[in-house]
Amino acid sequence: MCQKTKIPYLTPKPPDMTTNDRSLKLISIFLLGVMLFNFPLVSLFSREGLLLGLPKLYWYFFVVWGGIIALTAWVARPAKAKKD
Repeated sequence: MCQKTKIPYLTPKPPDMTTNDRSLKLISIFLLGVMLFNFPLVSLFSREGLLLGLPKLYWYFFVVWGGIIALTAWVARPAKAKKD
């Protein structure tokens, strides 16, 4: 029987996240942040009321801010080294 041999330069490699993909994702996160910190959504949480002793608006700001930081860290993480 004939065995298949892999020729390194003809074997397709899985696509890695390129710099362009990463840039587009970071721009998308920025635009998401602009929308989430814009007037219509912020006004939904600027009403009276406390949640665990803090105004709802403070909770909104800190949760959204933390989410944007987490998303940015997830997208900007370094690529894992692959073992061949």
